[in-house]
Amino acid sequence: MMAHEAVRQGTLGRLAAVPHRFFFLAGVVQLAIVSLWWAWTIGARTLPALPALPSAVPDTVLHALLMLTGFCPLFMFGFLFTAGPRWLGVDAPPPAVWLPPGLLAVTAVLAIVPLQLAGPGAAGAVRVAAAGYAAGWVWLALRFLLLLRASAATDKVHATLVLVALAAGAGAVAAFAVAGPSAFAWMKTVALWGFLLPAFVVVCHRMIPFFTASAIPFVSAFRPWWLLAAMFGAPVAHGVLDAAGLARWTWWVDLPAGALMLWLTVRWGLAQSLKNRLLTMLHIGFLWYGIGFALSGVDALMMQAGGSGIAPAPLHALTIGFASSLLMAMVTRVSCGHSGRTLAADALTWRLFQLLQLVAVLRVAAVVLPGNVGLAAAALLWAAVWVPWVARYAPLYWRARADGRPG
Repeated sequence: MMAHEAVRQGTLGRLAAVPHRFFFLAGVVQLAIVSLWWAWTIGARTLPALPALPSAVPDTVLHALLMLTGFCPLFMFGFLFTAGPRWLGVDAPPPAVWLPPGLLAVTAVLAIVPLQLAGPGAAGAVRVAAAGYAAGWVWLALRFLLLLRASAATDKVHATLVLVALAAGAGAVAAFAVAGPSAFAWMKTVALWGFLLPAFVVVCHRMIPFFTASAIPFVSAFRPWWLLAAMFGAPVAHGVLDAAGLARWTWWVDLPAGALMLWLTVRWGLAQSLKNRLLTMLHIGFLWYGIGFALSGVDALMMQAGGSGIAPAPLHALTIGFASSLLMAMVTRVSCGHSGRTLAADALTWRLFQLLQLVAVLRVAAVVLPGNVGLAAAALLWAAVWVPWVARYAPLYWRARADGRPG
């Protein structure tokens, strides 16, 4: 189905014809569901008047699965099947290529929270849904691999590395589907260090210097290949050490990586970007990458010295500060651009992004705050950020473009 035909056919036609519309809508719906579920779950632990929700599998396990792999891949596939063909110099794939596996993945992942709320008897059903999600994920990755192999582009490195990260993420979900909560530690390590961080940082290497150089005079697009190797290799090396039981030694990776990424934040033009909200969102998000690695290095050194460490702090600096900030920035940019609107963060989006930074700070600081104060505040504010953001951008995916163009 061609994009201009989808315009005439209305909402369903547009969703079924344009990859980013379909996947981004599914992604924002899942993001809102997961955010509300977790806010209620944490709220019930803190507020006696709030009844606890039923759980098919331990809430902490499902929290890790969904926050690391439960919605980001949907945005990634929407991006890959929309921008990916231009990266690779190939024709955009027809809906028959991405829609069937997309429907499988989306149907399965959207079922996970409702099945979780069915209670202990639904534990097997949650794992079946995860298996369906992993299967749809692998199917989509294979479809993108075919595009990659058909490409004659001289630069296929970024697309290849994203595909490698996606394969690791699918493996993490499949591990949960097969082994359930007993796979928690392995699933979390692979999902974070093998999938989420590598995938995001590859896109950062390609897009942040390009967007910055395009918008700001006198800032050059600095993205040498050795830098990509360091950006991608740091989380992978950390994950390998962690999986090998050498978490106390990850500071050998984390501290140099943190220093390099903090320097890179300056080199890429953080200070120069501050007059452009959408660009600032990208740069501040990337700033958290260096902060997260620095905190992880401190955590490892504390454990090396016999202390208990600050384990939740670097994890959430990287997931909330880095990945979530970049998710908001990148999805906002693509949503505006592909809906025929100005490439800009409006006042609501900017305020929500600022609130997201507070969420990151609170969750990082929760390690030193009394009781569950930081955790509860972060969970509630997380939902307060994402639900309005979803309400703001979800309609763009089923509406026609503002400029009347197809797509």
